[in-house]
Amino acid sequence: MGLLPFDLPDKGIAKPEPMSVTEISQLIVGALAEGTPSTVRIRGELSGFTIRNGHWFFSLRDQESSIDGAMWASQARLNRHRPEEGDQVLVTGRVGHWPRGGRTRLEARQIEPDGAGDLRAAFLRLCKELRELGWFSDEVKKPLPSWPRRIAVITSSKGAAVTDVVATARSRFPATALLIVDVRVQGNAAAGEVASAIRRLDAASETLGLDAIIVTRGGGSAEDLEAFNDRRVAKAVFEARTPLVAAIGHESDTTIIELVADARASTPTHAVTILLPDRDDVLERFDAFGHRLGQASSRMLRKGHDQLDPLADRLVRGSRVRLQQDLLRVDSLSARLSASRPDRLLRLQVAQLDSLSRRLLKATNRFLADRPRPAKLQAALQRAMIESLRHDRQRIVALDRAMVAVDPMSVLKRGYSLTVDEQGRTVRAADDVQPGDHLLTRIAHGSIRSRVEAVEGGESDSDTVEP
Repeated sequence: MGLLPFDLPDKGIAKPEPMSVTEISQLIVGALAEGTPSTVRIRGELSGFTIRNGHWFFSLRDQESSIDGAMWASQARLNRHRPEEGDQVLVTGRVGHWPRGGRTRLEARQIEPDGAGDLRAAFLRLCKELRELGWFSDEVKKPLPSWPRRIAVITSSKGAAVTDVVATARSRFPATALLIVDVRVQGNAAAGEVASAIRRLDAASETLGLDAIIVTRGGGSAEDLEAFNDRRVAKAVFEARTPLVAAIGHESDTTIIELVADARASTPTHAVTILLPDRDDVLERFDAFGHRLGQASSRMLRKGHDQLDPLADRLVRGSRVRLQQDLLRVDSLSARLSASRPDRLLRLQVAQLDSLSRRLLKATNRFLADRPRPAKLQAALQRAMIESLRHDRQRIVALDRAMVAVDPMSVLKRGYSLTVDEQGRTVRAADDVQPGDHLLTRIAHGSIRSRVEAVEGGESDSDTVEP
């Protein structure tokens, strides 16, 4: 017959001394005190939650195990979160054994929501809301600048992220200036500081000369990155007019700010490489542009020379033709002016009058010679004719003087001038010409060609002399 459990053979092994329930309970208490940490933090689902006399009693379980727990009224009053049946919680306390009740259970000092579960649920809810609002859409994302002059970096000045950003920017493209804005990147105040920094920088972007903003920090747990899953931060990024790159955590982490930002970078270093061009690439492109510019300039110069030569010939030929036309026109105007001069007309009339007077005198003498008349009558007729001729001559002299007084040449000799435009029209007022018109001014001895630079006055003065 086989041995029953816990049966000991009579020989070879000594039987332990019997102990009381109290003694074994004390052993259990001692073993738990020595074999378990003084403080444990256990994650599980809350079950059987009840309150008796202010004490909280519950069970904490997962898929395979369960452990009883209790929180005494003195601790329950201080706990900020009151759990409910089925909650995922984190319980902080110690494992103990109560001899009087014969129970081993978890004595809780703090019960709080399971951060990972709650944060994940909140993250998914906010993602759904912002996606429906269109904040994640590529259509609303702003293009990044090709050659940023200055970039603002929002991060903690004590973190490793700022060191990576500065080092990468100096080596990649040192011409771009960095503006470091120190904020807290975790904790209850972090979200407000980050959102405020984004708004202030965006409002002063023109004054500061900012072309882009980087928001970054190193990796961390879900609780550490909670500030960048805040709706206030997402709203500030979405409303910003300045392009923004977010680099939060590592490549495996994804935060709300990265989904709303105009570009997402896996690391702080990656954020800099997205925004800044590579110095070597820039220099190479400049060399290529310089070569292409030189070739284009040479082609344009050759083409300009080819076009300029025939234009120069056409200009010379056109100038000669225009000059000949102007000379012929001047000659024609001079001839017309000379033919209509009052002094010349007067001289012609005087010559004609002298000729007529001589002919009249000869005819009168012949008439008197053919018809004898008394000497007194003949003398009287001669005196009358001589007197008439003298009177006519005096009249002609007076007319000559009057004509000379109004003769344009006489006016010109007194210091005046006569100005005509390109069509030969006399210029009497400033309104008759425009800046750029060519004029011909006649003076007593010769003429002057000029071009109008400016016109002053719009009406003729009352004392203008009209030749």
